[in-house]
Amino acid sequence: MRVLVYDQFWSTMGGGEKVAGAIAQVLAEAGHDVTLLAHEPLDLERISERLALDLVGLAVWVVEETPDAVSEASASTDLFVNASFTSGARNEAPHGLYYVHFPTVPLLARSRARRSLSAAARRLAGVTEPTVEVRRGVHHPDVLRRHSVRWTTGDARLLVTAAPGERVPVRLALGRNVHPAVGPVPVEVSVDGVVVATATVTPVAGRRDLRRLVPIRVEVEGRADGTPVEVAVTSPTHRLTDLGVAGDHRALGVPLVAAEAGRGLGRRLAARLPGLFERPGSVAFLDTYDRLLSNSAFTQRWVSRLWGRPSGVLYPPVSLYEPGPKDRTILHVGRFFGRGTGHSKKQLELVSAFRRLHESGRAEGWRLQLVGGCAPEHQGYLDEVRAAAAGLPVDLLVGATGDELRAAYARASIYWHATGLGEDEQVHPDRFEHFGITTVEAMSAGAVPVVIARAGQREVVRPGQDGEWFEDLDELVETTAALVADDERRDRLAAAARERAKAFSLEAFAQQLRREVDELGG
Repeated sequence: MRVLVYDQFWSTMGGGEKVAGAIAQVLAEAGHDVTLLAHEPLDLERISERLALDLVGLAVWVVEETPDAVSEASASTDLFVNASFTSGARNEAPHGLYYVHFPTVPLLARSRARRSLSAAARRLAGVTEPTVEVRRGVHHPDVLRRHSVRWTTGDARLLVTAAPGERVPVRLALGRNVHPAVGPVPVEVSVDGVVVATATVTPVAGRRDLRRLVPIRVEVEGRADGTPVEVAVTSPTHRLTDLGVAGDHRALGVPLVAAEAGRGLGRRLAARLPGLFERPGSVAFLDTYDRLLSNSAFTQRWVSRLWGRPSGVLYPPVSLYEPGPKDRTILHVGRFFGRGTGHSKKQLELVSAFRRLHESGRAEGWRLQLVGGCAPEHQGYLDEVRAAAAGLPVDLLVGATGDELRAAYARASIYWHATGLGEDEQVHPDRFEHFGITTVEAMSAGAVPVVIARAGQREVVRPGQDGEWFEDLDELVETTAALVADDERRDRLAAAARERAKAFSLEAFAQQLRREVDELGG
């Protein structure tokens, strides 16, 4: 069977890519013809080494980084496996599996009060249903503070349905959050291939400019056969990575904030005040897949709650490591994300806890080692962590190779994990560890896990049996100090942790994945 495995972020080589790569490896070993779908050429030797997988020799198909390009690619295969976080791509293959790292659609990041306000505004203005369909040429929405933005790829195609002969106004609103290094961006709007409007998107000069959208109004006439009229939004493109200003490597045109068609005050307001009238993103694309597979029971509950869809649980595959001679090291593995962005691993808080432990005199001779990658835009946070660790026995290993990571796991006696510390699970469940691959990796190497008692970590670690939980930094310090002082207890928990890790092995993952594919007829 021809299988296409998609991940948007292969080159980051994180936990999500470990899952996608393992899916590809397992299905290739089962005799299927597997291709990796990506948005840039891949160094499979480097990725295989870092993820402890064997992907060398697999075909790689590079397509434009948009949901519609991914969907079009899926149509050429027998089984499409979408393992990419936040992907909204439809499956057009005969069979499809969607692996859920965590459910997210635009506006889920908004507060419940704000979502309710938007829904009420749409009802009162009579704009409950969208009148413009985004057909192709846009990226997955970015949720900003004021409104969500759908960046075009330089050639966005919108479809407007109108009654035969009816002339319908179409109002577009473009954002101005273009980086100053890009400069003014010229835009053309065409109806059925004929340019009917032009505009220029200029970068913001101050905070007030963020509220000033670029409005464009055109008219379309309904076709005699009732088929939709195509409206194209074209512009030059840029990549922020080429400018050296961020880690966003997508080809970006202009930020599309609103697209409304029809007459009446409600439609005009919806185009002028998109943040107030914003609609939650549709999850109808999920219905094109045979089955959804969540990475934990925690994620499964949120899939049901946020998406209203059932899903199975397929725990991520974890490479099991061999323990080595243990030294007095507390380890943490996770990427460095700036505060308020990304999936923060709370390294600053861990350094704070270690300082208290060290200065109390209850961890004589112990070190803290922080291992993880760091994108250029998060360098400032890494610098903060490094400054906070000054004068402490703290080692930062940034951009570690696979061999360096294995060595770190082999040496570590205790493993810390604090993702979600200080966050509200009911407001921001996405900020928690939905499973915890690095925790299991550390356990397999005989490091005793001391992890936050939240989300997926509760499914991995059983307190008092193969590790410990903590609720806050005070408890993290006290629990760790007790482990440091009790070699016998630490050894007992370490042995149990190694045994527990086997439940999340690549072999266990492969066995369940093959069953899922077999049930689809593969």
